[in-house]
Amino acid sequence: MDILEFYGLREDPFRLTPDPLFFYSSAGHNDALQSLHYLLKQREGFCLVTGEPGTGKTTLLNVFKGECGDNAEIALILTPSLPPEDFLLAVLDDFNITAAASGKNEILRAFRDFLLKKSEAGLPVVIMVDEAQNLPDETLEELRLLSNLETHKDKLLQIILFGQPELEQRLGRENLKQLNQRISVRVKLKPLSSAETMDYVNYRLIKAGKGCLRLDDKLLKPIHHFSSGIPRIINLLSSRAIMSAYIEGSNVVTPRHVRYAVRHLADNAAETGNGSLRRILHILTALIIVIAGGMTGYRYIEQRFITATAEKNLPLQRQHGEITSQAAMTAEKAVQENPVPASENVQTVTVTVQAAHVRSGPSIESGSLSMVTNGAILQVAGEFKENTGEKWYKVITPDNNEGWVSGRVVTVE
Repeated sequence: MDILEFYGLREDPFRLTPDPLFFYSSAGHNDALQSLHYLLKQREGFCLVTGEPGTGKTTLLNVFKGECGDNAEIALILTPSLPPEDFLLAVLDDFNITAAASGKNEILRAFRDFLLKKSEAGLPVVIMVDEAQNLPDETLEELRLLSNLETHKDKLLQIILFGQPELEQRLGRENLKQLNQRISVRVKLKPLSSAETMDYVNYRLIKAGKGCLRLDDKLLKPIHHFSSGIPRIINLLSSRAIMSAYIEGSNVVTPRHVRYAVRHLADNAAETGNGSLRRILHILTALIIVIAGGMTGYRYIEQRFITATAEKNLPLQRQHGEITSQAAMTAEKAVQENPVPASENVQTVTVTVQAAHVRSGPSIESGSLSMVTNGAILQVAGEFKENTGEKWYKVITPDNNEGWVSGRVVTVE
């Protein structure tokens, strides 16, 4: 039984794709959306939307585009790192405009005729650029020149740039001063507040079907603290916390599952050098200081160091926060070829959760062979430890089959 079926969910509530269906209209995001519609209605010309990575710029863009529907002509540029002429051709292609010749004058003439035709029909024309911090200076200057296309009363073209904060810093340079002066609407997306964070999590669960999954009332502070209110990090933490609860066969997500998710993501940020997860490293520090405290934190770090050193050749690889199926197979093969016998003092383990998965290998990515219920006593045939310190036991089930259970769902007798 996969995780969605286990919790009665229709789809993954915390996937990272910018799906408008899961758009959460926080106070800041709602203000931003209204500003975009104001730009369109008033034919203001230029708009700049900035925000840190993961704050929901692309989702906002998709929602705005969907709400405009047939009331505007919109070109969406997702590959902005283009020289001026290539950028213009990309815009014409998105608008289905065909120029009489390939020269720049012909391209501009065809575009101007298109703008005048749409203006007569009362339809605004919009160019939206995602990841606009990657636009070359020459292309930004080309956009400024395009904004000169206007009638005596209205701008013929609205341009919306979605980018990271460094874009605004670039626009402050002397060579881009004229463009910067033309930006009449500026929107800054901010992280979610503490109250909005929990509302955001519940909103996405409801959109996905929610089912039998429940959230502990004490989740609010750790999720907001560890994510700093960044929606993308909230999604990552929530997804891993739910997976942690799933491993235990629990339908309640608790702060303990969130702390597991934090450790998991922090390990990956360190191993992959993923810049978008650097914040997680600070999260781990906060976890050790605030949650573990003093000597407990010291012992945790010491144990992590010992584990990592002893298992530096462990054939488990991680990529983008997930253990890959290939890694699970590698772990399985390694254990089969070099099984770790159970300690002489470890005879059995007892299941301590409502229901636990018995898997084909020592990894959450390995397939589930069967389920064992609370109180079941299983004979131990071997052990395996991940490089995160997570322990797995090879057990013999009541029906005399072999499989692996997580050390987090059993107690050792």
